[in-house]
Amino acid sequence: MSRIKDVVFDIQDEIESGELSFAEIAIRYDVPMETVEEIFAEMIQQEVDYEPDYEDDGDALASAGFGTDEDYGYAGEEY
Repeated sequence: MSRIKDVVFDIQDEIESGELSFAEIAIRYDVPMETVEEIFAEMIQQEVDYEPDYEDDGDALASAGFGTDEDYGYAGEEY
């Protein structure tokens, strides 16, 4: 089982590097093209599942003292 996991991780690394096409990756690791496509699809799904929620980050940063100029009364107008 460990050998299969290692191959999956290696294929993921190859996909992320973008240096080889899916067909070249399949040949290099002696797996069907569909396997490379499935691994890529899983990577995309994981990316979507773990997409961070930035909705409240502005409030958190402002309360930590890293707010925008508007938070401190400056709106870009020079007097």
